[in-house]
Amino acid sequence: MPDLRWRNAPRVPSVEGMNEHPTNKTSGLGGRLPLLPPDTLDEAQRALYDRLSATRARSAEEAGYTAALPDGRLIGPFNALLRTPHIARPLLEWAQALTRAGIPADVREVVILTVAAHWRADYALYAHTAAAEKAGLPDLAIASLLHGEAPRGLRPDADLAHRLATALVRDHRVRDDLYDEAVAAFGTNTLIALVSLVGQYLSTSALLACFQVPAPSSDRTEEPAA
Repeated sequence: MPDLRWRNAPRVPSVEGMNEHPTNKTSGLGGRLPLLPPDTLDEAQRALYDRLSATRARSAEEAGYTAALPDGRLIGPFNALLRTPHIARPLLEWAQALTRAGIPADVREVVILTVAAHWRADYALYAHTAAAEKAGLPDLAIASLLHGEAPRGLRPDADLAHRLATALVRDHRVRDDLYDEAVAAFGTNTLIALVSLVGQYLSTSALLACFQVPAPSSDRTEEPAA
């Protein structure tokens, strides 16, 4: 099986036994932001926490990656979002709308990995490697996406989605021929959803980059401990 590690990923300790009270700004799973214990949250944060735990943390577990520690603290972008419920709530509505937009699972994961690889957003790459495997993407295609390379072995619409996302995040423009191909393949409404998905993960990747949020150990069999 190919090496699915993402390029230039920092050497992150295993979540098992990891210090969650760091002595410097970037030594814990929260990166620059300490993880928030559930019993310290205010009313608005607690409502958001309950929603994230019931949706995002549960779907992460089903996909095979970690979004919550055994003591309930959230990791990844969710730890940062807990601090601003008024911003997080509409972002979650946006994300949920995109899940109902009819984008096939493999196409969705190709777009997300393309954006996250461009930003080298380690937690997003970690999480969506698992999601891409669940969506049935070939191992070699995942490995190529993680390294920012053009993947092989994709279905035509997934390959087109990769080229579209690459044009947006790398070139910041979409050529007429690529646009025409995308409209013909996806239709205008699904194309709008795909471009919005790129925007969603540009936002997520920026959040992860600013706060230097790491990926936990790539060994998904380990149970994290506080």
